[in-house]
Amino acid sequence: MWQQAFKKAITFSFDDGIEQDIRLVELLNKYHLKATFNINTGLAKSQYAFTLQDHLIKRLPLETLKELYQGHEVAVHTYSHPFLADLSDEEVLSEIQKDIFLLEKTFNVKPLGMAYPYGSYDDRIVDIIKKSGLTYARIIEPSNDTKPSSDLFRLKPTCHLLDEHVHQIIDHFLQSNSDEPQILYLWGHSYEGDIEHKWEVIEDIFKKLSNHKNIFYGTNQEVLLS
Repeated sequence: MWQQAFKKAITFSFDDGIEQDIRLVELLNKYHLKATFNINTGLAKSQYAFTLQDHLIKRLPLETLKELYQGHEVAVHTYSHPFLADLSDEEVLSEIQKDIFLLEKTFNVKPLGMAYPYGSYDDRIVDIIKKSGLTYARIIEPSNDTKPSSDLFRLKPTCHLLDEHVHQIIDHFLQSNSDEPQILYLWGHSYEGDIEHKWEVIEDIFKKLSNHKNIFYGTNQEVLLS
């Protein structure tokens, strides 16, 4: 229960389980930060690559992920990363259940949360996810604030890691002396460090957020569910 000792918490969420996560995890560990990685287990093979802005983005094979994400959380991102709103109820449930099964098998832990692929969701999908046994699900629309979310199945992050206003939001969060609990929740994809040439920016953000004795650092599960 971090709120018994802290008023502020920081958590990160990154999608897809891709090769650039190796560099990202090194930076997170360097600055003693924790994150949740949302994995498409059905695509976790090197041949399932995709191209963005002339950069080849490679998936990491499942057998390499357990060691890589040690100390962090893994969560559901569906089996094959579809637009969930385009699927039937049975197809949505299958995408969730297959991902849960393979994550449990690979990591020996039951995943509790997820991130909606492409941010695709509606009330029907939320109801299906609730029935699947998951306890939170992140969307992509930002809240642009640090108030704890009241709806964990339509969970808004504070903003994207590379949002144009992220430094302003971070500064306000770090300087705040509010008695109310605050959560800084940043999300993104590690490939953005490559395609946008932002690795130095990402490291600067991590460095700025690290080593504050009045802040709890945790995975999504540790911050949202405790």
